[in-house]
Amino acid sequence: MLENIINKSYRNTGNDDVLNFVKEKGIVLDIGCGGGDNAKLLKERGFEVDGITISDSELKSAFPYLRKGYLYNLENGLPEEAKGNKYDYIICSHVLEHICYPEKLLNDIRACMNPGAILIVALPNLFHFKSRWELLKGNFNYNTSGIWDNTHFKWYSYKTGVQLLEQHGFKVEYKTVTGMLPGASFFSKIFSSKTSLLCYNMLKKISPGFFGYQLLYVAVSK
Repeated sequence: MLENIINKSYRNTGNDDVLNFVKEKGIVLDIGCGGGDNAKLLKERGFEVDGITISDSELKSAFPYLRKGYLYNLENGLPEEAKGNKYDYIICSHVLEHICYPEKLLNDIRACMNPGAILIVALPNLFHFKSRWELLKGNFNYNTSGIWDNTHFKWYSYKTGVQLLEQHGFKVEYKTVTGMLPGASFFSKIFSSKTSLLCYNMLKKISPGFFGYQLLYVAVSK
């Protein structure tokens, strides 16, 4: 399993839902930086970014956008070199679900946060309505990506994501979910994008755990 994770290279266009919380200038630690997609966007916005990944190929891709890059297995927490720094923002975008025992990592994160620093966490939501439907049908089939990615060791709900952070010395100051309106492809032919977003925002207020595909938390050290 570890070999599969090391050899797997994650590339995307960055996670704007996460990066929107990185506002005032400061030093950013992108934990599980992948190929540098978030780091690239942050660098373009004037931020200095350090990144950590377990994949050598990812680190090579991310390196042009990083102040410092670390090749490290996050099951062991943070690398010693990173623990010697202090950060204003720490990002864990779709990382913690890949860690069997996140206690060490979360403790190390707290120790390297500047006063007033924030931790931004994004997690896949196992209890999204599509997953619930599959579970009701008795299906639990691993995939190569998405909520049931075959490299996920942990699954979290809207509630247990908060518990994870608060049990390890953080205070969650803001929580939300992102996703799409059910039947989005159909309703896009009827509603404007603004109306679809308004409808989705109403639904996620009713049940964030049901309609949220991605769980988002902003936390500070207690």
